[in-house]
Amino acid sequence: MTVSSPAGGRRVLVIGPSNIGDAILASPVVAALHQRYPEAQLTLVAGTRAKAVFAEDPRVQVLVDSGAFDSAAGRLKLAWALWRYRPHLVVDLRHTAYPLLLKPLESWRYLRYPPRRLVHMRDRHLWKLRAQVPGMPEENGGTTALWTSAKDTAHIETLWRRWQLPDGARLVVISPGARSHIKRWPAEGFARVADRLIRESGASVVFAGEPDEEEIVQEILGAMEQRAVSAVGLTTIRQLGALMRRAALVITNDSAALHLASSVNAPTVAIFGPTDAAKYGPTAPKRRVLRRALFCAPCEQALCRYSHECMRFISADEVFNAAAGLLS
Repeated sequence: MTVSSPAGGRRVLVIGPSNIGDAILASPVVAALHQRYPEAQLTLVAGTRAKAVFAEDPRVQVLVDSGAFDSAAGRLKLAWALWRYRPHLVVDLRHTAYPLLLKPLESWRYLRYPPRRLVHMRDRHLWKLRAQVPGMPEENGGTTALWTSAKDTAHIETLWRRWQLPDGARLVVISPGARSHIKRWPAEGFARVADRLIRESGASVVFAGEPDEEEIVQEILGAMEQRAVSAVGLTTIRQLGALMRRAALVITNDSAALHLASSVNAPTVAIFGPTDAAKYGPTAPKRRVLRRALFCAPCEQALCRYSHECMRFISADEVFNAAAGLLS
C-alpha cells in the first residue's frame, strides 16, 4: 500500500472508526479539520464498513481500508506506509499505537482520555481532536458533517418519483433494524405506529435499512393496513442521509440510521433499550428518546439475561405520541 505525500501543503492523518455508526459520529472531526485546513491533504484510515460514509468525499483525499491490514504483517505494512507518509498532524480516535511511531515527541497527547463529564461519543471524538491538534477552535465543525453528492440527491429524486410520493409529502423515515437484535423494538410496534402516522397525521412512510434487514421490513409491511414503501437495498448510507434531509421525522432504534439522522439534523424519535442514550442518543435539535428506566437497563450487553423488557415495555402509543409531537 502506498500513501502518497504531496509536494507541498499540510498532510493530515485521521485514524478513524471501524463501523458505520461510529464513522458518522466521527464525521464532525473530518468536517472540523477541513474547515481549519481546507488546503491540506487528509488521509483517513477507516474500517471496511466505515469507508462507505466517506467514499468520494472531497474533504478526504486518501481513504485507507484498515480491514485490509488485520493480520500482524498487515499492521506492520500499514505502519510503514503511514511512517513514509510523514503526516504533519495526526488524529487518533481509536487510541492505537500509530501515533507513538509517527509523533514520538508528542505521544503524551495521544495517551489522554476525555473527561468523564463528556459522555456522548460525538463529543468525545471532538475532545480528542482538540487535545491532539493544538489550536483547533471549540466549535464542532458545523451542521454539515455528512457530505452528500449531487448524484446522491438525484438518486433520491428518482426514488421519490418511483414511489409516487407527492412533492409536498410529509415524509417519515422509519429504520426498524439494528446490528444487534436486542436493540430492535418489536416489528408489530413499528407497524402500528406507521399505520397511525399515515392515517392520523397524513404522513408518507418510507422504511429504510441495510439489505440484511429486508425480512424485518417485509414483516412490518405485511402487518400494516396502510400503504408504505421500502428503501431497503435501494440506497447507500449517504443516499439514505439525503433522503433523511427531506424527512419531517425519523423513527429509529439505536443504529447507524440514528446517527445519520442526527448528522443531517432530522427530527428524531429514538427508541433505546440495552444501550446508553447518553453515549449514543440523537443530537438533532428536535429529538425525543424513549426508554424504560429498569434496574437492568442500560446493560450494554450482547445478550439479554431476561425477556427484553427494556424494549417490549415501550408501547406503540408512546412512540406515536412522541412522533406526533415532533411532527406538530
